[in-house]
Amino acid sequence: MNIMEKQAELGRSLFEINTNTLKELAALQRENVEGYFETNRNFGERLPEIKGMSDFVELQREYGETLWNNVRKAVESQNEIIRSAFEETSEAVKVAFTPEAEEKPKAKAKSKKAVTEEN
Repeated sequence: MNIMEKQAELGRSLFEINTNTLKELAALQRENVEGYFETNRNFGERLPEIKGMSDFVELQREYGETLWNNVRKAVESQNEIIRSAFEETSEAVKVAFTPEAEEKPKAKAKSKKAVTEEN
């Protein structure tokens, strides 16, 4: 494969990696927003159950803890997506800039001595 073909392949690979990464990040963001709305809805439904200040503080603590856990999971997922994209990109770049192995060495021509001994 010549250098032009390698560069064209690198361009295609990078485009595919970027496209897939952005799709995964967009899907993750959509899931995160849906989860955020669901969390707010669940805790909003529990508001009428509050009878005193201690109940309110407990609900607020639980809400904060839930939000923190959701954010932590989202960041871990985003990091994994980015790490995967980085690994794929580095592999594509290595392939594009690694010189091809030299052609297989041709079989050595038999020496005149070996030819005469065989005959």
